[in-house]
Amino acid sequence: MLSRLFLAEAAADLMRVLAQGARERGRNAAAMDPLISEGWFQLGELCAKGEVQQWADDCSREYVTLFVGPGIPRLTPCESYYRSGRAYGPHLALVRGFMEKAGLEAAEDASEPADHISFEFQILQCLIEKQASCEAPDDEAEWLSLQGEFVRRHLGAWAPRFFEDIANEKPLFFGAFAKIGSGYIAWERSLLKEWGPQAEEENLVQIRLDRPWKGPLFDPSPPHPERIEQPLSEEKDSRS
Repeated sequence: MLSRLFLAEAAADLMRVLAQGARERGRNAAAMDPLISEGWFQLGELCAKGEVQQWADDCSREYVTLFVGPGIPRLTPCESYYRSGRAYGPHLALVRGFMEKAGLEAAEDASEPADHISFEFQILQCLIEKQASCEAPDDEAEWLSLQGEFVRRHLGAWAPRFFEDIANEKPLFFGAFAKIGSGYIAWERSLLKEWGPQAEEENLVQIRLDRPWKGPLFDPSPPHPERIEQPLSEEKDSRS
């Protein structure tokens, strides 16, 4: 579900599925992480008004404003952008390397790079499905270790900051999605804290748009990065 929300504008069918039982999901998620529960209740309140097509239209407008434009998008939902200051940076190669190690392949018609937030949620889902299909304990341990590595070194290393940036833009629907996503990652980190290698300490990159950036194919110089003082390993460690 999370991968679909950040991949394209919301369709009415997806919004209908999300709205059905949103409050019940909120109650059930309370034991997982409070943010997940809060996000579902917020979504339930939003979908209590109007019709499904209106929800989809409002959500799509938020998506376009945040990730499309006009002009420079407000946010770039890719690991490389958050960790090196430019899209299609070195962390994209690291994600591809992890996929190769795990035996995962991107679909030929994939519309976004492998370090896009939607794609990284799909990678985690594949790892969980691989674990669930195992019969031997050693095989299950291998997939749990890969999950721990991926959450610690990739998805969990930058997505919390991305979701904070969404919240700072104060969207309604995507504000709810950001809470669900942030809470879910915190929950996964707590479950997987004993699995996989520990992450190297690494700072995130704060992007300052001091001049327009036309993208990796047209301008070799990314926006000027500023290092965030707090190390990555100290962020949101209350759940890990």
